[in-house]
Amino acid sequence: MLFDLSGLDVFGLFLTAAFGFLVGKLRRTGAVDVSSVERDIQRANAIIQEFEGIAAHLRHAVQQHQQQVVQFKDRLNAASQGRRNADWEDFSVEAERILKPTLALADDVARAYDQIKQQSNVLVNLQESRVDPLTGLGNRRMFDQSLDSFRALFNRYRKHYSLAMLDIDHFKKINDTHGHLHGDHCLATVGTLLRDLARETDVVARYGGEEVVILMPETPIQGAAIFCERVRSRIESQLNLTVSIGAASTEHFGVTDDLLNVADQALYQAKEAGRNLVFMTDSDGCRQVQPPESEPETDSNCESNEAEVALA
Repeated sequence: MLFDLSGLDVFGLFLTAAFGFLVGKLRRTGAVDVSSVERDIQRANAIIQEFEGIAAHLRHAVQQHQQQVVQFKDRLNAASQGRRNADWEDFSVEAERILKPTLALADDVARAYDQIKQQSNVLVNLQESRVDPLTGLGNRRMFDQSLDSFRALFNRYRKHYSLAMLDIDHFKKINDTHGHLHGDHCLATVGTLLRDLARETDVVARYGGEEVVILMPETPIQGAAIFCERVRSRIESQLNLTVSIGAASTEHFGVTDDLLNVADQALYQAKEAGRNLVFMTDSDGCRQVQPPESEPETDSNCESNEAEVALA
């Protein structure tokens, strides 16, 4: 009875590659929480080491068992060819000795399968615990961890960042009129568009319900306002939906104020002013961000600000 364990090595390499893909996907969706990613990688490495240990144990057990089987087979061949007296009672005893480790080996393989399955689920959960399954954006846990990291970078290195809160307009009416499945579809399409529009360094996460938060590292409030207006316009033109957005930046509020609250207040002002608007808050107060088409003078500023964001 021979076993081929080469598949276990391939399986381990596949899991390693799969985890690399998951981490890459998280980074593309905005997971810039370095400390959390490092912890996940450490956990994944520990799991891969456990896979290797399981494979090594099975490989050793199979090699020992294979030696016993080969020796028994040689003795049977010698007896059948008359080169050795056939002591069938002895063969029977030896066959029983081989049967016991065979059953034990089968039990080891079954146990190893259960362990591999369990640890594979842990690898999958490393992604699922940080990604909202409906929108494909980060979830609240990922956002909270990322925001803590952004705050730490600001406190230590004065790395400024902007924060925007987005809310789908009249979402309750959408659910009541067209059903929750249609509402879920709206959320999913908004999530897809936001992933396409955001930079790799941005953190985009579903904050709760129909609200989405966007963290933009090293982005001034003017650059954030331009991005938010582009998001609002694209959602309206491509998805036949409207959203309201509020934006704020550490440039004007530092860490003495809750930036999330400030952005939320700007979002509230956008809704109060009629929805389908972007409002920004800075040291001059809270005001509407005008679409580029409505203010020709702003176009040149937008270009310079976009270049500034790109450089950041």
